[in-house]
Amino acid sequence: MLLTSSTCNCIIGFSEMASDYKGKAIVLMGVSGAGKSTIGQMLGRAVNGRFLDADDYHSESNKEKMRNGTPLADEDRVPWLETLRDVLRRGLADNEAPILACSALQKRYREILRSADPNYEPGSYASVVKFVLLDVGAEVLAARLEKRAAEGKHFMPAKLLQTQLDLLQIDEAEGVFKVDATLDPDNIVKTVQTFVI
Repeated sequence: MLLTSSTCNCIIGFSEMASDYKGKAIVLMGVSGAGKSTIGQMLGRAVNGRFLDADDYHSESNKEKMRNGTPLADEDRVPWLETLRDVLRRGLADNEAPILACSALQKRYREILRSADPNYEPGSYASVVKFVLLDVGAEVLAARLEKRAAEGKHFMPAKLLQTQLDLLQIDEAEGVFKVDATLDPDNIVKTVQTFVI
């Protein structure tokens, strides 16, 4: 089931509920420019969780490929995703609330991350690792990426955007929560918090 929200019409005392997130992991997913890092940092502060940016775990060769406009292949992605899975697994074992910003574009990539849950049954989608798709139209994404590139803030060029959009695959059975990422960031964070509780 794909769950969607365009607003959050609720008032919740989130600081009192931070303990509700311990032992759960939230993966903010989507293509480059969707706002994963911005929302992830804000969400981490809101739930007293540990923010992790998947880009920090890319090998130098992966970063170099992207800088040069070369899309990553599965042989580049899978070791990276396995490292992220292991980081999430350690956080869950320590009863943390890890918040991961990661593209996680394909169902098979999300399955690797879901397996951070030691009790996860492959293909069941029942995991303490929850996925939130930050959904944004291509024109908005392109503008965000061009701005970021002009500021020298990211290694991925805007020309790889279409490759990522083509790779994005969501199966409604996964229960990925979809949020309009053009909303105000505070509203996005509140909406995500409501979904995860």
